[in-house]
Amino acid sequence: MNCSRSLYVRACVVSLILCSGALAVFGQSQVNKPVKVEDRRPPSEKMAEKRWTIKRRLVQNTVTRYNYYYHAKLKLEGVLKGINTQRQDNYNVFLPFYPFSVDKLNLNTTDLDSVIQKASVAVQIHDPRSKWIDDCYLLVGKAYYYKGDWENANNTFKYINTTFAPKKKSEYSTVIGRSEDSQLSVSSREKEKNWFSRFRHKSARNDAFLWQARVYLEEKKHDEAQSLLNILETDPYFPRRLEGQLAELQAYRFYKQGLYRETIEPLKVAIKKGKGSRDERARMSYILGQLYFSQNVPDSAMDAFRDVIARKPDALMDFNARVQIARANAKVSGANMEQSLAALQRMMRKERFLPFKDALYYNMASIVANDDPNRALDYLHKALKVENPNMLQKTLTFKAIADIHYFQKNYLIAQRYYDSTASIMGPEFADAELVNTRKEVLTEVAKRIDLINQEDSLQRIAALPADQREALLARKVTIIRNEKNAPVKKGEDQQYQAYNNNNRYNNSNAPGNNGDAAGDWYFYNTGSKSSGYSEFKRRWGNRQLSDNWRRSQGASIASSANKQPLTDELPATDNVAANIDRLPADSINSNVLAANLPVTPEKLAESRTKQMDAWYELGKLYHDKLENPRDAIASYDSLLARFPDNPRKAEIMYSLYVWHEKMGHTQEAARYKQIVLSQFGGTSYANYIQFGLPKDENKERTKAVSAIYESAYMAYLTGNYDTVLTLKRQADSAFQFSSLQSRFDLLEAMTIIKTGTEDEGKNAIAAVIKKYPGDDIILRQATMISDALNKKKEVVDYLSNLQVARDSAGNAIVDENISIRYPWQSPKPDLKDSAAVVQKPATDSAAVAVAPPPPPPVTPYKLGDEKAANPHFVVMYFTRVSKVLVDEALAQFSKYNAEKHVTDKVETSSFVLTPTEIMVIFRLFPSEDKALDYLDEISKSASSVIIPRIKPTEYKFFIISRENFILLNNTKDIEGYKKFFNTNYITE
Repeated sequence: MNCSRSLYVRACVVSLILCSGALAVFGQSQVNKPVKVEDRRPPSEKMAEKRWTIKRRLVQNTVTRYNYYYHAKLKLEGVLKGINTQRQDNYNVFLPFYPFSVDKLNLNTTDLDSVIQKASVAVQIHDPRSKWIDDCYLLVGKAYYYKGDWENANNTFKYINTTFAPKKKSEYSTVIGRSEDSQLSVSSREKEKNWFSRFRHKSARNDAFLWQARVYLEEKKHDEAQSLLNILETDPYFPRRLEGQLAELQAYRFYKQGLYRETIEPLKVAIKKGKGSRDERARMSYILGQLYFSQNVPDSAMDAFRDVIARKPDALMDFNARVQIARANAKVSGANMEQSLAALQRMMRKERFLPFKDALYYNMASIVANDDPNRALDYLHKALKVENPNMLQKTLTFKAIADIHYFQKNYLIAQRYYDSTASIMGPEFADAELVNTRKEVLTEVAKRIDLINQEDSLQRIAALPADQREALLARKVTIIRNEKNAPVKKGEDQQYQAYNNNNRYNNSNAPGNNGDAAGDWYFYNTGSKSSGYSEFKRRWGNRQLSDNWRRSQGASIASSANKQPLTDELPATDNVAANIDRLPADSINSNVLAANLPVTPEKLAESRTKQMDAWYELGKLYHDKLENPRDAIASYDSLLARFPDNPRKAEIMYSLYVWHEKMGHTQEAARYKQIVLSQFGGTSYANYIQFGLPKDENKERTKAVSAIYESAYMAYLTGNYDTVLTLKRQADSAFQFSSLQSRFDLLEAMTIIKTGTEDEGKNAIAAVIKKYPGDDIILRQATMISDALNKKKEVVDYLSNLQVARDSAGNAIVDENISIRYPWQSPKPDLKDSAAVVQKPATDSAAVAVAPPPPPPVTPYKLGDEKAANPHFVVMYFTRVSKVLVDEALAQFSKYNAEKHVTDKVETSSFVLTPTEIMVIFRLFPSEDKALDYLDEISKSASSVIIPRIKPTEYKFFIISRENFILLNNTKDIEGYKKFFNTNYITE
C-alpha cells in the first residue's frame, strides 16, 4: 500500500517536472519566434513575381480589358460626346480645329477623375505584364489632358514611352534611336505585314508620342512639338495606322500658329488617312475649304465643301457648307455674283432651310457688301426681322451692319449697332475685343456730337423772342405730359424735336428698323424687340427660365428704383432730354424746360465753351482713335468757322498743318504752316515747326514725357517695337510737343529701320536729319545711322569675304593689337611717324604733312540734381567680348539678386552697346546712393562669391544715371563716360 503510494507520488513529481520543462521550452520558443512582417505591396507587384503562365495571361488580359479599361474608356467617350454638344460654332470665321478648347471646357472634374480612378485601379491590382496596362496609362494621360493638367499629362505620356519601350535585345537600339538610312527611329515596331495583324493588340507607346506632342502644342511649346513630330514623320518604324493622326497634329500645329497656307497639305493627309468619326472628318473638310477660300483658291474650296456635304454632317454644318459653295462660286473667274445670290434664294424656298433664313440673308449681304453696301444693309435688316432664337447669328448681323456704317464714316449709327452687338454677344465671340473697343470710342464720339447738337438747339431756342420762347415751352409741356401718358403720333412738334435731341438719329437707320416699320406693333417690330431685349439684359442680366424670377431675384432692385426722390427741378447734368424723361408728368412745367437754356451771357459763354471743347476733342478722337484725318480736319475747320478766336487756335492751326501734310495736301499744309509762323511766332508750335524744340516746358510735363520716353526706349532695347510705336503715338496725342520730341522722332525712325523695308528706314532717318539741323546730338546720331544704311551692302560684302584665323579647336584667334578697318575708311594714321614730321610752311616744292584726325567730340554727360529723383543703373562692362562671359555673369547675378535682393526687384539683363562692347545692366535704382551701395556690395563679392570663374581683370563696374545712359547709347562713347565716371565718382 505504502509502496504503491510512493510510486504514485514519484510519478506525479516526474510528471510535474516534465510538464514544467515542456512549458519552459514552449515559452522560450514563443519568445524567440520572429514576428511576421505584413507585405503591403500593391497586388500588381506581387503578381509580377509569379510565373506568367498561359492561364494567368488569359485571365489578366481579359479582366483588365473588360472590367476596367473598357468602362474607363466608355466614361471618357461619354465626357467628350457631351463636350461636342455644348459649343455653338461661328461658321463665318475659321472654325476651331477641335470642337472644344481645352482651356475653356469648364468640365465637371468628377467625371474625369472617375476615368483616372478606374484606369489606376486596373494598374494597381492587375499583373503589370498584361498587354492592356499601357492602354490604361494612356487613358489616365488623356483624362489629365482634358482637365488641362499639362504637367501630369506630360509625365504620364513620358512614363509610357520609357516604361513600355521594347525590352528585347534585337530591339533595344530603337529605344535610344538608331540610324537606318540616315533616319532616327524611336517608335515601337508593329507587325503590319499581313491581314491578321489588324486584329492584334497594338502597344500604346506610339499613341503616347502623339499625345505628348499634343500636350506640347497646348502648352505653346511649338519647338518641342515640332521636333517630336518631325522625328515621328521620318521614323521608318512609325506605324501606318497612326499616319493620319500624325498629319492631323502637324496641321493642328500650323493652324494654331496662324500658318494657314502650310496647314493645307497635312490637313488633306489627315482627312484621307484619319480614323476619326464622320463628324470629325467633316469638320476637317470644312476647315480645309475655309483655308482654300482664304488663300483665294475658290475651286478647291468648293471641292472641300462638297466633300463636307457628302459626309452627311449635322444640319447646321451642311447648310453652311452649301452657303460657302455659293460664296466661293461668286469668286470664281467669270462667275456672276447674281448666280450665287440666286442659289441662296433657292435655298430659302426649301422647307429644310427655313430655320436658317436669317443666315441666308446675312450671307447674301456678305456677297454684295463690297460692291453695293446699301444693298447689303437691306439684306441685313431683313435678317433682323426673321424670328430665330440663334443669338450668335443675331450678333453677326448687328456687327455686319455696324461695320458697314463704320467704314462709311457714319459713326453715330455704327455706335448704336456696336452697342447692340455688345449687349447680346457671348464671351467667346471672336471679335468681342474689336466690338468693345469701337463701341467705347464711338460712344465718346457720339457724346461730343450729341453735346454739340444739344447746345445748338438750346442756343436757338434761347435766341427766340421771349413771347415765342414761352409759347414754344408751354406747347412742349403739353406734348411731354401727353407723351408720358400716351404715345405721341409721329411728326408732332418737329421744331422742339431738336431740343429733345432726337433729330440727330434718322429713324430709318435705327437698329433693327428698316425704315418702314416705325409704326408696327411691338411684337412685329424687330427693332423694338431687339432694343427691348438689350434693355432687359442691361437691367436684369442673363437669367435662367424659371417661375417668379422677378419676384425672387429682382424685387430688391425694383423697389430701390421706386424709392428715388423726385423733385420739381431738372437735375444738373448735360443731357437735358434724359433728365426730363426721369421726371413725372405733373413735375414738368415751363420753368423746368427753361432751366438749362443759355438766356444769360454767362450761360451762353458756358454753352459755347462746351461746344468748343467738344469740337476740339472730336478732332483728336477722329485722328488718334479712329485714324481718320479727313474727319479730324473737318472738325477743326468747323471749330475755326464757328469760333475763330478760340483760345486753342495756335494748336489747332498746327494740327491742321500736320494732318494736311500727312495726307499730302501740300498747299493747305503750307498755308497753315505760314499762319502758325506769322501769327503765332512766339509759341512752342512755331518753334517746333522751325527747330523741333518747344520752349518753356514745366517740370511736371518734362517728368511725364521722360517717363514715357524711358518706357519706349527700354521697349526698343528689348525688341518690343510695337510698344515703341504705341508709346510714341500716346506721347504725341497727350503732349503734342515736348523737349524730348527729337529723341522720340529718332527712336521712331530707328524702330522703322528694324521693322520696315530698307527704303522706309532710309526715308525715316532722312526726315529726322532734315527736321533737326540744329540739334548736334540728334544730327550726329542720325547721320551715323544714315551712313551705315547707305553702306550696308559694302559691310555685308566685306564680312562675307572676311577670312578669320582659327586654332585647332575651331575658336577664332583674336589679336587685341589689330583694329578692324572697313574698306571705305581711310587708313589709320601712324601717329609716331606723323609726329616726327617737322611742320614747315606749305610751298609748291615742300611736301605737306598729313594732319592728325580731329579729337572725338565731347559727350555732354551731366550730374543729376541731388534733390530730384534721379534713377540710376549699375553697369558691368567687359574688357573683352565673350558670349561665355556674358552668359555666366548674367546667370550668376540673376541668382544672386533673387536671393539677396528680393524686395528690391533688381532686374539683370545683357545690353549690346556696339558689336565689340557688351555689358550687363542692373536696374533700376531710385537714387545715386542706392546704386553706389549696390555697386560696393557686388564689387566686394563678385570675384570671390558671385562669379569666381571670371577673372577680375576681365570686367569693371560703374553706375550711370538714366539720362546719361540714353546719351551713352546714342553716342556709343564708352571711353568718354568712363572718364566722366572716374572724375566725378571715384575718390582717392
